[in-house]
Amino acid sequence: CTAEGNGTGGTGDGIHVDIGCSVSDCTATSNANDGIFAQDGTTVRHCSVEGNGAAGEGHGINVDIGCTVTVCTAKSNASHGIVADAGSTITGCTSVRNTGDGIRVSTDSLIVGNNCRNNGYGGDGDGIHVTGSDNRIEGNNVTDNDRGIAVDASGNLIIRNSASNSVNYAIQSGNDYGEIIDNPGAGFTNCNPWANFVF
Repeated sequence: CTAEGNGTGGTGDGIHVDIGCSVSDCTATSNANDGIFAQDGTTVRHCSVEGNGAAGEGHGINVDIGCTVTVCTAKSNASHGIVADAGSTITGCTSVRNTGDGIRVSTDSLIVGNNCRNNGYGGDGDGIHVTGSDNRIEGNNVTDNDRGIAVDASGNLIIRNSASNSVNYAIQSGNDYGEIIDNPGAGFTNCNPWANFVF
């Protein structure tokens, strides 16, 4: 499915679904509010969202509690690329050039294997922004954002990430995270399998 230009001059999402739905292989562009909005327990997969938020506050993909967002692309949205509420999973996604954060989560979520570049474009944003506790942030690549991985609360696990060309790790005290290794150079050896890297 393709949803384009909905809610022009007002509010309106490209695709808006209720609880426990599946949204697959869809494109949402230039909608007034969110490209895709999904309520609790929904899966969003293989979708592309770009240029949403003409009203000024829309996200690319915005999901409620206990949702899964996998292998999606969010580009150049007016606010955040991908936003997820508690207990959600975001894997294998690409989020680039959004005005706000590339990926933003609250609590109890899994954020693994995503690529976030150049977020905060024309605004202020992080590659990955964690606002709550009990999240696992693992194996992500964040480059050229205002801040790479920003964690506002305690009680999160941050391991095996890589970051470059930004304030790379802004992690609040009280979190568990792998050693941050800064510019290790050629031929380096690392004995810490949980390390986060700056390159």
